[in-house]
Amino acid sequence: MREIRTYGSEGGGTGNSTGPSYPYRWRRFTHRSQGGRSMVDERLLDDGLDEPVITMRAHQLLGTVCVAGGATCPLLEPARAREILGEIERDPTVTIRLTSTAERVPHYSQLSEEDFARQDPAEVLNRKRDLDVLQKLGLVPGSIRRARYLYELLFERIETLDGVCAYETSGWEGCRLARSGVYERVRAKGWRAIVYQRSDEEMAAFRERNIEQIRKAARLAIRPHHLMCLCCGLAGGRNETPRPNDTLYELLLRIREEPDIPIVLVEGCCMACDCCDGYHPETGRCVHAGGLIRDYKKDLDVLQRLGLMPGAMMKARDLFSLLFARIPSTRDVCGYGDGVTTCNEWAICGDPDGHAGYDSTRKKGIF
Repeated sequence: MREIRTYGSEGGGTGNSTGPSYPYRWRRFTHRSQGGRSMVDERLLDDGLDEPVITMRAHQLLGTVCVAGGATCPLLEPARAREILGEIERDPTVTIRLTSTAERVPHYSQLSEEDFARQDPAEVLNRKRDLDVLQKLGLVPGSIRRARYLYELLFERIETLDGVCAYETSGWEGCRLARSGVYERVRAKGWRAIVYQRSDEEMAAFRERNIEQIRKAARLAIRPHHLMCLCCGLAGGRNETPRPNDTLYELLLRIREEPDIPIVLVEGCCMACDCCDGYHPETGRCVHAGGLIRDYKKDLDVLQRLGLMPGAMMKARDLFSLLFARIPSTRDVCGYGDGVTTCNEWAICGDPDGHAGYDSTRKKGIF
């Protein structure tokens, strides 16, 4: 059993038990269909991006880095820091919600001179730190991201704490650690110094096992948009080589060997993902770019265009014929139809106007 602890903005929290962490965590989930009838799906997981495992003030994210570097951060209780770091050292899929009290400040008409006189300057500075961190990360209060993505983004966007946790302005001096170099030293090591990362040996072992599974499988389980990735990578036959982070090429070889092999279309990580550095075997989750939520949309977009549902099964040759007939360009799916990137999490893979590799494969075919 795995305990999921939800942290409050000031420390402490309550534990919530979940089911076994493998094969996958799940919970009972009830919602209303459009017709008003109750639908119950007992297979939905309980660790989605809308379910934070850890909740903390945005500025405390910086504090976890300082604690990881051996410092005692005055902005984060040591016990709480160790709890947070212990969680993400074990599981890169952990969801973290960043909060701020900035919008909870009352309207000025509700505050007296005595209220202003009693305000804590340190908390005013913390509100600014919250918003500085969120602005630099391109997030807002309440944003939830998986641990690996969040710390990757943090180290990419915030190089130093000077100007975030401390200033030259009188009354705003801030934290003594800001100019100590402790944050910068941890950042130099990269996100792997804080968040769990699969070993090369594990990924190699999973790759060998996965290739054997593909070779022996009576049917192949592939997420819909990976059919398009396979075509992009093949580039009309110009790139007949395996890819280091997936087994799409090995799937292609099996499909060519047996064009009538059934393919089951599945949402989320599939047979091609086992050896990826972003795949977390314990949860079956992808931890690249916030869980690559955009890929879930691509899966559903492909299914919609094909007129199919998750779990649909077709012979490989028939499925690719349908794919090429219904989706003439990656712009329709990977470029969201308009080629516009709305934010980092919805970045477009390849050329917004369409991937040339997909176009070449579509014209030439894969068999």
